[in-house]
Amino acid sequence: MKLTSKLLVSVVALSALPIVAHADGDKSWTGQAVGDRYTSSGSETGERVLTDAEIRDIISRSGASGPADVRYMGGSETAIETNLCCENVEERVTEQTEVEETTTYFDAVTRREITQPVERTLIQPIERRIVRGRTEEVTEPTRYEEERLPVIIEQDDVPAIVENVTEDVTVENVEEATETYYDVITRREITQPVERTTVVPVQRRITRPRTETVTAETRYETVRAPVRIEEQPVPAIVENITEQVNEVTRDEVTETYVDAVTRRDVYQPVVKTMVQPIERRILRGTTETVTNPTRYEEERLPVRVETSPAPQVVEEIIPQVTERTVLEVEDVYIDQVTRNVIQPVVITTIQPVERRVLRAQTERVTAPTRYEEERLPVRVEADPIPETQINYIPQVSTQSREEVTESYFEAVTQRNVIQPVVRKIIQPVEYRRVRAQTERVTAPTRYETQRASLVVLNVGGGCNCN
Repeated sequence: MKLTSKLLVSVVALSALPIVAHADGDKSWTGQAVGDRYTSSGSETGERVLTDAEIRDIISRSGASGPADVRYMGGSETAIETNLCCENVEERVTEQTEVEETTTYFDAVTRREITQPVERTLIQPIERRIVRGRTEEVTEPTRYEEERLPVIIEQDDVPAIVENVTEDVTVENVEEATETYYDVITRREITQPVERTTVVPVQRRITRPRTETVTAETRYETVRAPVRIEEQPVPAIVENITEQVNEVTRDEVTETYVDAVTRRDVYQPVVKTMVQPIERRILRGTTETVTNPTRYEEERLPVRVETSPAPQVVEEIIPQVTERTVLEVEDVYIDQVTRNVIQPVVITTIQPVERRVLRAQTERVTAPTRYEEERLPVRVEADPIPETQINYIPQVSTQSREEVTESYFEAVTQRNVIQPVVRKIIQPVEYRRVRAQTERVTAPTRYETQRASLVVLNVGGGCNCN
């Protein structure tokens, strides 16, 4: 279908300098492709919507260059904008009757609760028999004891031998030097292919007529009738008597005492003599001097590398630019609505009804307290007589006596050691020199995508109301 005869082109906003979306300002060499090659999600169609003249006009206005590639993005059937053209209103009336009930309450006594308090006292006589214990003390004749302990040998501890080592060190330093070269890139010539794509978005705004039928919100009208009253009769009063008994028990206690021997302490005097023999052995320390054989040592230090600093790499980038233009055409729809409105009307007649309901009340009355007293038979509580406890308490007196003897023994406690040492230290040194190199490379293609301002095309006519 050809639509070129109905096109009304209106440029909403068109910029001569497009905005760069990818790979802007990256001047360094990384060895990687920058950005992604632009691919459109639209498709081509056999029936061209835009003419060649319109395509050339859009490209010239956007400031793009190169061959044009038209891509059709399609679009949603849902309208982005709805305009109301005409509105017709039709009323539909419905009548109904509604009963409005209200309930009111009035109080009346229909039940009486009578509480009769009763205070009852129970007297419990108690005879309590308590045991009164006493203690008896007995002393037995004195017992004499003598004990001879084993001989204790007290010997001075032999300390560990203290060795004083004196080193006589002779040091010899030797340096081993070597020279090496390493390659360093000091200049890099980079050929940079650039593929630049200019994207011009084009939007077709298509108007289409649409008719809809809408039911408006119902309008309600209300008429009130006179109030009708319905009242409930009052019943006779019912009385209920409840006794509330409170019993209190009171104890009358009398105490009597019974004598009994509950404890006997028996004392046993003891005199004990301890004899302790002691032998003391005393240390006499000595010192000796020893000379060890000469010890030869050789130490090889880690290689010390002295590297000459490498100069900074100089990069020269040579761009090779390829340009192309892509037109992305998208369809959007604007609905022009003719609306038929149905207006429902509901007329309601309200009949108020008042129901008066009895709310029964219960009255609670407390009668005067009635007092009662009752005496229980006597209860005897006797403590059991405990068994006599005998405690044997020894009274020990201890005497100690020591028998001391002394002797001497010799042991080496210090050793002076002289250790001759000859030490040779070798230091390997490697000198690394710079050898300059030049590198020529071709960089991966750099993809740049830039978008121009939106171009809007209006398709269709205005409202047509009869």
